[in-house]
Amino acid sequence: MKKYLVIMAATALATSVFAQGTISMGNLSSTLVKQWTAKGDSTLISAPVASAQVQFLAAPTGTSLTPLGTLGAGGFSASFSTLAGFLAANPGWAAYTTTGISPVAGRFGGGVVTINDAAHGGIAAGGNIEYIVIGWQGATGSTLDSALALGSSFIGQSALVAGVATGNPTTIPAGTPSLMNATFGGLTLAPLSVVPEPSTFALAGLGAAALLAFRRRK
Repeated sequence: MKKYLVIMAATALATSVFAQGTISMGNLSSTLVKQWTAKGDSTLISAPVASAQVQFLAAPTGTSLTPLGTLGAGGFSASFSTLAGFLAANPGWAAYTTTGISPVAGRFGGGVVTINDAAHGGIAAGGNIEYIVIGWQGATGSTLDSALALGSSFIGQSALVAGVATGNPTTIPAGTPSLMNATFGGLTLAPLSVVPEPSTFALAGLGAAALLAFRRRK
């Protein structure tokens, strides 16, 4: 009996070291993922099946976020030219599952997402997270980078959703994944209007450094 308890304790300890939360990535409404009808036509339609991709990104609750871009009258103005650049500007955030619009327009189901605390910002098993969903036209490629590189893309980012409790897989029996459908508020894909060149941020950084050095010398 003692040997069994020792094994159970060791197993629990090992599990806690690699604690992680779970969330079920999906929505049940065909009105939640919408897109402009066409460039110059902001009439919204539900994103058709096989026409768009969405990606789930998460961080511990309270982590700051610089958005991928902004949605305006002219379309979506991107602030980053790559996903890596976006993540570099947002420490603590990580990109997870990508999935397509299916089985009907405006809906997606990406399955259970496992959020590992060691690799992605210290999220404990069953801990709270905040998340966003980024979407783009699937016809432009299976990655956000391919969509950002193509000027004719439709791209969008959802609002930040904070304070979402994840499922705890370390309990016995394992806790069920949190349902994203209960908190996801929607996403609009719009024509890409502006994408910065990768060198833009480097030049901005050099300019800021030069200005700071100038002020110190004065």
